[in-house]
Amino acid sequence: LTSALRGSGREVAAIVAILDEAGQELRFNRDILLATLENLDQGVSVVDADMCLVAWNQRYQQLFDYPPGMLYVGRPVADLIRFNAQRGKIEHLHDQDIEDAISRRVSFMLAGTSHVFQRTLNNRQVIELRGRPLPGGGYVTSYSDVTEYKRVERELLEINENLEQRVADRTQEAELAQQSRTHFLTAVSHDVLQPINAARLFASALYDSSEPNEMQHLAERVDASLRAAEELLDGLLDISQLDAGALRPELTVFNAKTLLQDLLEQY
Repeated sequence: LTSALRGSGREVAAIVAILDEAGQELRFNRDILLATLENLDQGVSVVDADMCLVAWNQRYQQLFDYPPGMLYVGRPVADLIRFNAQRGKIEHLHDQDIEDAISRRVSFMLAGTSHVFQRTLNNRQVIELRGRPLPGGGYVTSYSDVTEYKRVERELLEINENLEQRVADRTQEAELAQQSRTHFLTAVSHDVLQPINAARLFASALYDSSEPNEMQHLAERVDASLRAAEELLDGLLDISQLDAGALRPELTVFNAKTLLQDLLEQY
């Protein structure tokens, strides 16, 4: 247009053709940009160097549930932050903190600093915000719904904590079992000597005895003592089977008199 007004010799038709071609390219690029924004899973908002809204997509409007007409080109981003804060979309903010939060947020974008942080909305939806400065001023922010991801993350943490607790419980059980085995082996090592010593004493008395009835009685006592020692040694074998998982308890009804009679004879 300047060339035509200055009389540069260019034909008006040629200038109009150039303008039409440039306009078509601009519209084509704009359509591609809008189509790209609308097909993103993330919400996107773009503000200019004056911190006013210049572009957004429907996903952004849906995530924050903006009413019709709330978003328009030239809308100050401070208005949107205030609107979200007043509806409780920003956690842990009281009325006196809202303006401070708006000031910090706008200053942050004006400084051109990239950021990533997560915000929990009042419906417990978790939104991840990623912001980046634009060349020549302005700021673009993407908003991703990571609620499901955070839920899975919490479940994995709970599973991990429960697993650690189970491992600790099993470790404690193993330590208690080891202590029990140690006490048992210590007791057996001591107790196995008693029936052996008793058998030696009975054998010595049997050697010195000449009475048939007394010799028979002493011989029975030697046999009983040796059987008691054998049972204790069998207990050691049971411990090894227990560690190997081959030992299983057998619940039966038995006569306690037999057990007590054996103890009587040993002592």
